[in-house]
Amino acid sequence: MSAPLLAVEGLCTWFPIRGGLLQRPVGWVRAVDGVDLVVEAGRTLALVGESGCGKTTVGRSLLRLVEPRAGRVLFEGEDLLHLPPAALRTRRQAIQIVFQDPMAALDPRFRVREAVAEGLETFGIGADATERAARVEAALARVRLDASLGERFPHELSGGQRQRVCIARALAVEPRLLVCDESVSALDVSIQAQILNLLRDLQAELGIAYLFITHDLGVVRNLAHRVAVMYLGQIVEEGPTEAVFTDPRHPYTRALLAAVPSADPARRGVAVRARGEVPSPAHPPAGCRFHTRCPEAFARCREQAPALMPRDGRAARCFLAE
Repeated sequence: MSAPLLAVEGLCTWFPIRGGLLQRPVGWVRAVDGVDLVVEAGRTLALVGESGCGKTTVGRSLLRLVEPRAGRVLFEGEDLLHLPPAALRTRRQAIQIVFQDPMAALDPRFRVREAVAEGLETFGIGADATERAARVEAALARVRLDASLGERFPHELSGGQRQRVCIARALAVEPRLLVCDESVSALDVSIQAQILNLLRDLQAELGIAYLFITHDLGVVRNLAHRVAVMYLGQIVEEGPTEAVFTDPRHPYTRALLAAVPSADPARRGVAVRARGEVPSPAHPPAGCRFHTRCPEAFARCREQAPALMPRDGRAARCFLAE
């Protein structure tokens, strides 16, 4: 069996809490606390969880936009966390990221064609300006934007068009993996569907892999091959998308699915609700991190932390999954 495109092992990214006169660390926010993930070439892994669970930090940690505390990020067998800056910069051509807010991601001073060409110039792709211009036009066409839009500024585009420009900019450098960080959450439902369809078509055409980060399980069912559910810095369930949707093994996954709107009368009104508020990642609960909100928790959950237990090509961090 060939090695995966991306393998994340024991990833930890903590942020210091500073206090006192000298602003020394007095504690740590455990934003990502021992995460394992695998993304296969040409496939999509959806990373799902509530806001604040650490999923965006995972995406940024992979590219070292924030520096992890521990773990390994193996991309095509090479550990990105131990690369020197020059080698990491070269590797970033193969891993690109599309952020949630396209307006913030695009320089308002740059025309669309300049924004898309920025990565080409950074990585020295294209023999000359003419070749780079042709690559920019091809990238815009690939995301179904007319070449005439290349002369516009970001504020002259719609939200959906701006996000397509961001995707075109990422694809122009021919990456193997695209990290989509809440890349459709700021768009209305109809535009979301168009962008998701575009991503699916691009994957079929280019063989690109996606790590698709979102808080909404409902948007990934027809896009992702596998789903990893994250809660308070840890993966609590992972498996094939349809299996996770039809037979969730962790109470938190069931609570997330209950929040997805459904046209099925049998599902309306039937909900598994998480109780209370999400604990602080600076002070995660002892035992199972979800036990303070779990309607199915029992004494063992408060005393022991369950491991991520693999079974039948799936895994769940829950004693009930045993």
